Amino acid sequence: MRKYIVIFTLGILALGVCSSCRRGKENPEDVKYSLREDVEFIASASGYISKATDSALEDGDEIGVFALDPIDAFNVKGIVNGGKVATATPVKWAFNQQQVSRFAAYLPYVENLDGMDIQFNVKADQSSYAAYSASDLSYAVSDARPGTPVELKFQHALSKLVVVMESQDVEVQSVVTGEIVTGIKLNMVDGNIEDTQLKGAVTMGPAVEANGGTGHVAILVPQKGVFPLKVTLKGGTVIDTTLPSTMTLESGIAYKATIGLSGTFKLEVTDWADDGQIPFIN
Repeated sequence: MRKYIVIFTLGILALGVCSSCRRGKENPEDVKYSLREDVEFIASASGYISKATDSALEDGDEIGVFALDPIDAFNVKGIVNGGKVATATPVKWAFNQQQVSRFAAYLPYVENLDGMDIQFNVKADQSSYAAYSASDLSYAVSDARPGTPVELKFQHALSKLVVVMESQDVEVQSVVTGEIVTGIKLNMVDGNIEDTQLKGAVTMGPAVEANGGTGHVAILVPQKGVFPLKVTLKGGTVIDTTLPSTMTLESGIAYKATIGLSGTFKLEVTDWADDGQIPFIN
């Protein structure tokens, strides 16, 4: 009887060895992804490396993450830390997935969304840094294959306008735009941006300019049209000027308008990051 038990045990061990051999001959990638590994997210704001600018990501930033077919994750909250993203709930590759999936993300995170379109309005009064920051919507769209990190390179969905005076000796009390479009709809599938035709005036905030001077700044909706500006100097003098009707504010682009005392202006494209300067005067 003892001999039969030994033979039976050896037979079981042999079957186990053969089973291990068969698993070893399988495609390791097939085995790996049938286990539904977590998706790894890497977040960056291309071209900027520190929060010394108003374009970079920083630890603690909260983003919303989407993963399309076949993963199907909707508006998962993620927190940026050291360039990586930790999601509140795991986002996993699909079983035996081989095809590419599209991923999208946006900043700042909104808890309740009805669909893949994000309705967003800039603040009417951006005279504080908090309101200015809350007006800046960034997004990223990326395609990735199973097993590869998903690189989320965020870009600005909106435009930035800096207003400075031609004469550095002039002290400005406030700068306010006229009636302009203040709302957008951002599609997270393809990054398409449409304005919502919602209009209003925007009060700009005091800013440090790249060359050490001062100005006023606001985040504005990409649009084409007439841009009236009212510059009020300390002392009460008001300068009304209108940027040209052919002017177009483009997504992700910063502009600088230099205003003369008679209402003349010079318009140019500038660096969104203000050469590394924090944009607001505290």
